[in-house]
Amino acid sequence: MLPIKKPDLQHLVDLHARDIVSLVAVIMKVKPMGTLIVPLGIKRWFQRFCENHGLVCLEEEPSDTYQARIAVYQDEETARLGKTVKEVCHLFDEVRRNHSISRRKKACERFSKALTRLEGAMFGYPECCVEFHAERGPSSRAKAYEEFLQIGKDQSIPVEFWAVAHAPCSSTCRKTLETGRKYLDALADFSEQLNDHVKSRLLLPRFYQTGGGRFIDLQPLDYDQRREKLSISKEKFEEEARMRLTEPFEIVLCDVPRPYVIVGAPEVPPHKTSFPNPNMIGIMWLAFVPGSSAYMVNAKTGKLALYIVDEKWIPKVGEEWRSSSNFRIYRSTR
Repeated sequence: MLPIKKPDLQHLVDLHARDIVSLVAVIMKVKPMGTLIVPLGIKRWFQRFCENHGLVCLEEEPSDTYQARIAVYQDEETARLGKTVKEVCHLFDEVRRNHSISRRKKACERFSKALTRLEGAMFGYPECCVEFHAERGPSSRAKAYEEFLQIGKDQSIPVEFWAVAHAPCSSTCRKTLETGRKYLDALADFSEQLNDHVKSRLLLPRFYQTGGGRFIDLQPLDYDQRREKLSISKEKFEEEARMRLTEPFEIVLCDVPRPYVIVGAPEVPPHKTSFPNPNMIGIMWLAFVPGSSAYMVNAKTGKLALYIVDEKWIPKVGEEWRSSSNFRIYRSTR
């Protein structure tokens, strides 16, 4: 594989590490397709880069203020199939919303499962994970995180787990780890520099809310060793957190890069529940009660980034989002 040009490398690192893994896996033909979150600032470059590597990319939905969701395919044939599957899924969802299907419930369930299996195969997900999703409904990483907590492995999660985009059927899914290793091996063959960058990001601790891309990577910082003056001292932040969270809570000073996905929503303090949001990028004070709540402010500006507690959040999103795995820091190992 030819070395990546420096301008391309500079733009690639603007993608989240997991999306870099997915993109390279498609380029290296170890994954049929992937859906990536692309910052708007590099959207046009990204489309040209895909074309230069023989990929087909289709924007899945209109861009929002911060990012575009773009599907990348190995070739035209895969793209046509992917587009057709999406159209069928949208049509089926519309029918279920607008028409009574009670008399055809079993037939609709079978069709829905078939679509799930087809989509899973197109994304290259392990068959056991696809089958779990088809039979039991939409899966979430929360289940795997809960299992990591139960077996005491939440601080030593294999890095391969972070390299995949799907929710695994279990925290010990062998096929998921094999898939992650295959993707990482493809990345190492594609670019040594890019591989080093991605590995360093995938090994960062993660603060998790729940589901999908609702997590932030963070680099813990030593407050006592910092030379740069912060506008919010540890003592002041701890006092603020004590007024908002139940005790005991944990506190960490951290550097947060761009999250995997950014959620934008107009919110009025005191509660700010949009997670992750653009105000989280930078040097942050984070306080959290594992499983229930979090409070985060920008350490340089004092601007509120997050204030979320179960009693305000769960009623908005539904009881199914409650989990002991929420609002915790998870760590990886090689």
